Amino acid sequence: MSIKRYLRIILFGFLVLSACDLYADWKTEIGWTQLASEVGPGLEDGSGIAVAMAETAVNNNYLPSLGNAEYTGKNIIAGSGASGTSNHATGMAQTFFGNNISIAPGITQITVFSATDWINNVTGLATGGDPLPHPYRVMNNSWIASSNDPATIISLSQRADFIAVQNQMTMVAGTNNGSANPLPPILTAPYNTIVVGRTDGNHAAGSTAAYGPGRTRPDIVAPGRLNVGGNTSTSRATAMVSSAAAVLHHKAQGTGADRIDVIRAVILAGATKDDVPNWDRTVSRPLDDRYGAGELNIYNSYRIMDAGQFSGSIDEPAASVGSRGWDFQTNLNAGGARFYDFQIAPGTRWADFSIILTWNMLITDTNPSSSIFSPTELLGNLDLDLFDSSGAFLGSVVDSSLATIGNIEHLYFAQLGAGRYTLRVSSDTSRDYALAWRANVLAIPEPASVVWGGIMMLSLIATRRRSI
Repeated sequence: MSIKRYLRIILFGFLVLSACDLYADWKTEIGWTQLASEVGPGLEDGSGIAVAMAETAVNNNYLPSLGNAEYTGKNIIAGSGASGTSNHATGMAQTFFGNNISIAPGITQITVFSATDWINNVTGLATGGDPLPHPYRVMNNSWIASSNDPATIISLSQRADFIAVQNQMTMVAGTNNGSANPLPPILTAPYNTIVVGRTDGNHAAGSTAAYGPGRTRPDIVAPGRLNVGGNTSTSRATAMVSSAAAVLHHKAQGTGADRIDVIRAVILAGATKDDVPNWDRTVSRPLDDRYGAGELNIYNSYRIMDAGQFSGSIDEPAASVGSRGWDFQTNLNAGGARFYDFQIAPGTRWADFSIILTWNMLITDTNPSSSIFSPTELLGNLDLDLFDSSGAFLGSVVDSSLATIGNIEHLYFAQLGAGRYTLRVSSDTSRDYALAWRANVLAIPEPASVVWGGIMMLSLIATRRRSI
């Protein structure tokens, strides 16, 4: 039975690119320009990463313009049959994997689906059967859909979570444009997706309802425009995050970081708070309720991954880890914990210190028949605590992230002074998890230099006043 009676797919953020569009601005804003200048020609660009995208069909057309120069050298497969050109698909494809516009121009293997076909047939929602294989590392979903049927939302969300883990495919989905609009339930409800909004905040935000109620979305925001003064859309912001995910999957090849939970943790830990107003979190709400973890920053995320894996310890003394890094652990026992020591040297402080813990919703198909998908869920609840261990191990709690719902915990410090700090990851269920963190190490000026600097500044001010 088709789900069309329950679900309405909506095209959003409709954009047509012109030849005069500039695209350097967004790359600078998310840190790619700085990264490219530092890394040079060897910077990963998505080469060898197979990707997919789903698009709302416009007049039955869902494919990007195949003759566009942005796709020269690329193999674009029509996953849902013959189709003409969609301007929206063209814009999203250019941002996701275009030769000049994207930060992942090395992508050459792309499969494009009609969103309706993907929902009904590829995920198996309409047939009741198992989801089809997804041999892709990243899937972009710059579309939204609405449904008033909780069973439809839950079933599709379970299928999406299953697909993501079974295929280790980072699934990126957008929320709606317009801050007054409600959070669309389709693809914002799955635990294993990265849900994207706009840096300007003009997007739908809210809490999940039918599947794991109470989790705030989006998870992250992105500029959503190519150039200053250009159109902003959640569609394009979503494609920007997808392109960043492809770069990170490329970099992670052959390492333990090439997993969707690690990629998700690295992307969220790299997000910056500077360009979003009034960002905050609480002990029970790990992400801001409008801006998520903040704005996408590929520079930070890349440097987190570049710093390498730090495994932590199961007891004292906890292993000392760097100011940037990540970890993946296959089995944190129920009631157990793992510890990571951050040593902030005297005369320094750590600024913009961000820590993300995430884990996957695990969906198991309990029916051996491929024609019947019968899912069960396993999530568990993991927590983060940061202690000041300068005087004694786990001496006093500095801050905690203790959400009782969802699969993300987040700690953030604008700055943290010198000392020994211990991060504790704990769980009520035997689970695997991914952890990522970053901080900027800053020297604290000596008192004499501060005084001298103040004198010089006063002299400069006095000189300027005299010249007026």
